[in-house]
Amino acid sequence: MKAAVCSLLLVVACCGACVGVGGEQGRKILVYRGASDVSAAVAVGEDMFVVADDENNILRVYKTASGGLPVYSYDMSDFLRTERDHPEADIEGATRVGDRVYWITSHGRNKDGKFRSNRYRFFATEIKVRDGNVTIRPVGRPCTTLVQGLLRAATLRNLGLAEAAGAGARLSKKELKALAPKKEGLNIEGLCASVDGRTLYIGFRNPRPVDKSTGRAQALVVPLLNGAGVIDKSERPVFGEPLLWDLGGLGIRSMEYGASHKAYFIVAGSFDGDPVFALYRWSGKRAEQPSLVRQLSHSNFGPEALIPFEGSEKFLLLSDDGTLPVRVSDESECMEGELLANGTCPNKFLLDSNRKTFRAIWLKP
Repeated sequence: MKAAVCSLLLVVACCGACVGVGGEQGRKILVYRGASDVSAAVAVGEDMFVVADDENNILRVYKTASGGLPVYSYDMSDFLRTERDHPEADIEGATRVGDRVYWITSHGRNKDGKFRSNRYRFFATEIKVRDGNVTIRPVGRPCTTLVQGLLRAATLRNLGLAEAAGAGARLSKKELKALAPKKEGLNIEGLCASVDGRTLYIGFRNPRPVDKSTGRAQALVVPLLNGAGVIDKSERPVFGEPLLWDLGGLGIRSMEYGASHKAYFIVAGSFDGDPVFALYRWSGKRAEQPSLVRQLSHSNFGPEALIPFEGSEKFLLLSDDGTLPVRVSDESECMEGELLANGTCPNKFLLDSNRKTFRAIWLKP
């Protein structure tokens, strides 16, 4: 069976052809149902995690070991005050500090380069587990002005943020399309708390400022110094000095602190759709660059979220599987106009959400 037409109902059977991470084949693939475009996740206790799908605004909680459907879900749309015509918030990053989880959206335009106000949110939830039951509660107020703060910050000038955001200019149709997140547009995909929880590191997939001395594109990380104040008191965002990392020209897809390793780990990926990924390790010292741990998948396993668990050296690595083709019986199972000529439907366009799936593997750096 070719990887291009692997049915997600049979993905475990064909995983040897579909997934190779760091040159290793035969990994046990966990398959979860009910979502496909997973984009951000954090651990909930020792055996559960909560995940966001960038195609909707629903947070879903899964058991790590069992795979299958979520055990709990919460729709954030009302809290985020999204517009009905374009409800997608495009949640892309998450990090946990105590019982609080901070979430961040892409803060980028849509695939056509059009501005959508719903995609500009920084918000928080409180997550608690009692007797195996999970509750998710929104806290504070969502921030909708993070980009304006980024563009005002004196420490962040000359990094290409204004150009990537398309700020302050009348744009032609060609220029608008160039501002799509997978082209030249601004795109946030990583969020990670410092060890003390006071600083939140915001990781950018794009822009990638060029180092004039080497000509190489650098990954951009911006420290947010008052995340709690932004959420709880509606303070203006305050940003620290940016970090510029040489990740081989890649941008940031996920960033997490591994307590067992006493280090940060970064999933780096191409700014466009090329399936090039790598895992890096950072000491947390500003003067030090991240070091390469290993290359990741060049197949259709698209690393998008890295989850550390307390007391474990392993991470759960999630794949964004929205574009994987799924065999369907007829067009009634697929969103109108999305059925492919070979009788498959892209995962994200399946009408039955219970058939949507995403995959995960355990990874030990």
